[in-house]
Amino acid sequence: MSMQNKALERFPHVCRAFGAYKTNCYIVQTPQGELIIDPGMSSASWVLESSNNPLAILLTHGHFDHIFDVAKIKAARPDIPLYCPRDDSFMLESDCFDTGLTPYQFSADDVLVGCDKGRSDFTLAGVEISYLHFPGHTPGCSVIVIGDSIYSGDFIFKRSIGRYDFPYSSAVDMRESLVRFSALELGGRGDSTEIFPGHGDSTLLGYEQENVKLWIARI
Repeated sequence: MSMQNKALERFPHVCRAFGAYKTNCYIVQTPQGELIIDPGMSSASWVLESSNNPLAILLTHGHFDHIFDVAKIKAARPDIPLYCPRDDSFMLESDCFDTGLTPYQFSADDVLVGCDKGRSDFTLAGVEISYLHFPGHTPGCSVIVIGDSIYSGDFIFKRSIGRYDFPYSSAVDMRESLVRFSALELGGRGDSTEIFPGHGDSTLLGYEQENVKLWIARI
């Protein structure tokens, strides 16, 4: 999979881990406004206080610890559009893991991103955003590329990968996704491109492309 971008810009972000699983919530700060990535348990107050002009909520996947406060944020700011991988939308619409999640009803302004094991590009207020679909951890599991940064959710971690033994996970899809990831080319972005995962510390694209080969051999 290759990807070309005309201009690569580094947008700063703030990050805080929330909930029992220490799920990273990111607020990407662009000149036009903020992009909120994966608002998990108890993140709503921080997100709302830290966002003067939120452009969108972007979800990497539908697990409860990454979406728990979506309904609360949208209740406070219904004007913020939500972008969710289409194949994980059911995880927002019902509390399918029995975690106490408040089900969310999608609005006309929300977008269900359908990548079909490929890529979906769109622009928000002049900011180019790409979703790359890597199912396995969940059916809709995706990474989000903004500027020269990759937000990998629970697909790629530092020296590890997401679990593929949960309900709705697939070892077959995970292996295929890792093979595609290992060959991923992001135009203008090199091995030192930083990956910001859903849990833990950041890592580098080139390093993880080599590391996943160990997992491919074991799945």
